[in-house]
Amino acid sequence: MPPNRLPASTAMPKRYSVSSAFAVILSVALVTVCALGILAQSGRRVRKPEPAPVPIPEATPLSTPPLAKEKPAFTFIVGLEKYSDFSRASLSDYSGVLRSCAQRLNESRAVRADTESRDQSRAAAIQKAKAEKEAYIVWLQLRSNTTSARTGGDDPNNLYIEYTVFAPVTAKQVTSGNAYPDAYRRTPVRIPTSPTVGDYYLNQAARGVAERILDHFHVRAAGTLP
Repeated sequence: MPPNRLPASTAMPKRYSVSSAFAVILSVALVTVCALGILAQSGRRVRKPEPAPVPIPEATPLSTPPLAKEKPAFTFIVGLEKYSDFSRASLSDYSGVLRSCAQRLNESRAVRADTESRDQSRAAAIQKAKAEKEAYIVWLQLRSNTTSARTGGDDPNNLYIEYTVFAPVTAKQVTSGNAYPDAYRRTPVRIPTSPTVGDYYLNQAARGVAERILDHFHVRAAGTLP
């Protein structure tokens, strides 16, 4: 007996239904792939380059202005006459006396002292004082000590320092006096003369001149008792 066969009209709908389902799945897959591609492209377009970091300027340290130097109460210009007397002192002795006097004056904070490098006569010192507005002129001279028991005008031990201070503008003589190296000799041992700084005792006498000048102006020198 031949097998039963379904009618042709019954088998065709199954084939169409399978084909339709496959087409739907394929369409969904294509749509998904396209959507993913679009999203990927859109993501690449949306990404923007990161902004470059803005450099931060370094802080500039505040500069502290220098402290203004206090104006001295007194100004001196120290000069020396070298060739008027027949003492025949060495150039190092002259330089040592001039330098020692100015250094001692400058040891006081209330004083500023400069030196006149050129030979200065008494008349030149007076003219310079008249031309100055504030500075006092200190005029020094090495003289032979004729009352000393020592002989020889070229011996630093046979010299003394004569000094005069002239006021600015008027050139009025403010103070004057003499300083003797023997007053600074504490022991009989002679300290030799240096070829660069001059005679030790003459230099001490020059410092003594400066101390007398400071005392006249009532200025306390460094290293002195109150």
